[in-house]
Amino acid sequence: MKKTFVAAPKRFFTAALLVIGISMQAFAQDRAFAYATEEPAKRETRGEKAPEGASYMAQRGCKIDISQDGARGLRFLVQIDNPMQDKLTLYIKDTNNNTLHKEALDLTSPRFVGRYNLEKLEDGDYTFEIRNGKNKLEKSVVIKTQYMVNRAVSVE
Repeated sequence: MKKTFVAAPKRFFTAALLVIGISMQAFAQDRAFAYATEEPAKRETRGEKAPEGASYMAQRGCKIDISQDGARGLRFLVQIDNPMQDKLTLYIKDTNNNTLHKEALDLTSPRFVGRYNLEKLEDGDYTFEIRNGKNKLEKSVVIKTQYMVNRAVSVE
């Protein structure tokens, strides 16, 4: 009888930790750290050719460009050329390959333009990935906080 009494609190404690762990994981996946703030822009198709030996997506003319939107801050302008108007999905992933954001891209235009705010993300490496089935193109963004120390001296 003593074993049952001692084992019951351990089982209860283990079950409670399991439930809390699962709920915390579900909550972490609900938080959106990145979001698009601009509708896709329409633009004529460019006649660029992919370099020899390029991936399947590059051969089809897909290209991804990322630039910082403004001088400071963690807002990025993402431009994706998709001249064949293939069905594409955009992912934003962290260093551990966790998907932070997933978005099906508009197929009515050969170019997708979106703005993404990564200000709530911690320092680290993040990847913008576009996929067409098993094929993918990636661009990386590194977020690093730099501190500057200024020392002032005055003599009186």
